[in-house]
Amino acid sequence: MVSSTLLTILQLTTDPSETLIIIGGAAALGVIIWFLGNRLKTRYQSANAEVIRAVLILLLTVVAAGGLVVRWDATGTALSVIGVLEFGVNVGIRILLTILLVVATYTLTRILKRLLLGGNNSPSRVTSEHQRRVSFYISQVAVYIFAVFGLLSLWGVQLGDLLLGAGVLGIVLGFAAQETLGSILAGFILMLSRPFAVGDWVRIGEHEGFITEITINNVRIRNLDGEHVVLPNEAVNNRTIINRSLEGKLRLRIEVAIDYDADPSHAETVALDAISQVDSIMNQPAPQVLPVRFDDSAVVLELRFWIDSPMPQRKWRAIQSVIHNVKSEFHEEGIKIPFPQRELSGRSETGGFHIVEDTSVGSDALKQDGPSDRPSE
Repeated sequence: MVSSTLLTILQLTTDPSETLIIIGGAAALGVIIWFLGNRLKTRYQSANAEVIRAVLILLLTVVAAGGLVVRWDATGTALSVIGVLEFGVNVGIRILLTILLVVATYTLTRILKRLLLGGNNSPSRVTSEHQRRVSFYISQVAVYIFAVFGLLSLWGVQLGDLLLGAGVLGIVLGFAAQETLGSILAGFILMLSRPFAVGDWVRIGEHEGFITEITINNVRIRNLDGEHVVLPNEAVNNRTIINRSLEGKLRLRIEVAIDYDADPSHAETVALDAISQVDSIMNQPAPQVLPVRFDDSAVVLELRFWIDSPMPQRKWRAIQSVIHNVKSEFHEEGIKIPFPQRELSGRSETGGFHIVEDTSVGSDALKQDGPSDRPSE
């Protein structure tokens, strides 16, 4: 076998054939195309240049493979040998098909990257950049899996035994990394449901802040105290999520109490005028002032108003301005905001309560006129 191999190599060396010409020409053109792709990046977008280069390399490989197949069919000679193994035409065709499959896989992944991540895709409500990136990674893994199975099938590897071993290994890894796999699965669920995006002001359970990063394993939040909180995706899915940025506006509520002697309709009008004077309050939807309940010492009004582009700073500034304006307008209109108080009254048949001065104690004392319950001596 070794002697026949050496003889084949000598024949190829002493008698240059079209095989070497095709291989050398394809290699040279491949290098030229590679450098041409780098030059294209200066004129086109990087993703577009990569797609063009990948397609050109794929076409060059197909043409070179076709030329080699024609050459082998004409001569019927053996291919070059590595070590002591002699490769025939059949093995050579498998090698060419392997190269074609690898190049096709590379080209397909470049095209998927161009479609999902390239260009000037602006963020929208349909797909976020995080969703497009995760979709690209999933598509890339799927293409690689099909390519690997195709290569194994091409070289005669028994896929049944391989799949059985992979299944057993998957079960073992599943039991060993349940939490990690659960977080990864929860990450895909978050990607599909899209309850928030990077930069949103959210409240997840007891944590409130801005989303800074969404990964396949966890979600990172910068809270209002400047602390960074890392939450596993599985924990995020199991908690209540409140997104204050999704609608682009936020309604705020403040309660204010007025005295029972005040006219509620007049107080509502005054409070509404005071709210309308705040610049950060939206006109549409219009602010509202509604009586909501009777308290022990007051009628409670609820002030409802909206702000746009919700941010914590805008929220607290709007609340501060509304409180200042309403209190000032109530003071000017003589509308009293009462302190909590209770009213004491005696029964009419006993004469009620009277406040008299108790000189022996030196302070006012509350006494009740009428029959006394104290037993007579």
